[in-house]
Amino acid sequence: MNYIITGGHTGIGLELTKKLLTEGHRIGLIVRSEARKETTQALFPNNNAVEVFVADLSKRDQIETVAQQINSSWQVIDGLFNNAGLLLDKLYYSDYGNELQLEVNGISPYLLTKALQPLLDKAENPFVVSTATAGLNSKKSIDIPTFKKPQKFTKLLGSYMDSKLILVLLMNHLSATWEKVRFVSVNPGAIKTKMTAGDGMPFWLRPIRNLFFKSPEQGAKSLYDAAFDDKFNKRGLYVSEGKIKAMKYEIKEAEIQELLA
Repeated sequence: MNYIITGGHTGIGLELTKKLLTEGHRIGLIVRSEARKETTQALFPNNNAVEVFVADLSKRDQIETVAQQINSSWQVIDGLFNNAGLLLDKLYYSDYGNELQLEVNGISPYLLTKALQPLLDKAENPFVVSTATAGLNSKKSIDIPTFKKPQKFTKLLGSYMDSKLILVLLMNHLSATWEKVRFVSVNPGAIKTKMTAGDGMPFWLRPIRNLFFKSPEQGAKSLYDAAFDDKFNKRGLYVSEGKIKAMKYEIKEAEIQELLA
């Protein structure tokens, strides 16, 4: 089988890549830069089952370019894992005027998934698994202008959570209109990765992280189970730590256009 993974060079994504390779699958990894491509290729020396592509997922033209490359060199995609993400320490904006986590965590997986639709449609039972987070039903409302340009920045529980909420809503919207593909968004739980060790984590969570967060292997298992466990063989799911959760929000087409504007 053929699988594409974003963020497959480190943390949860790397452990997922290793597991899929042991099963004999072909893996395409999308990484952010040529330098990262070199370090990623060094992780899998002389392994013809791994192909590394380059795209900065904050750049929509690069998403389009990498999708064209994959569409040209691959015959089919059996599964796409939208796993790459940002957890930032302060407010940054993308080239399109959006809060950067929203751009990378929410909008870019949507654009990449749509761009790879031709290859997903060729698979017998294609799926898209996206890495989400917990607490997505805690928002009082969906406010696209505020999500795009926050009035204040809160680590982890602010724009990061907003970006993951948008990710799940966009994937669910695709699920409702794209009957060929099974979509599952997964909260793998609190995982010890470079991201959760970075400056984007609130200071009060760092001691808890060191003591109680789970290993990347456990996070990878959550994504793997979402893709292959029969209990998740349904469309448009949000799975949080192994349990299917209903989302209380839907995103409208007009709101999607506002996001992309």
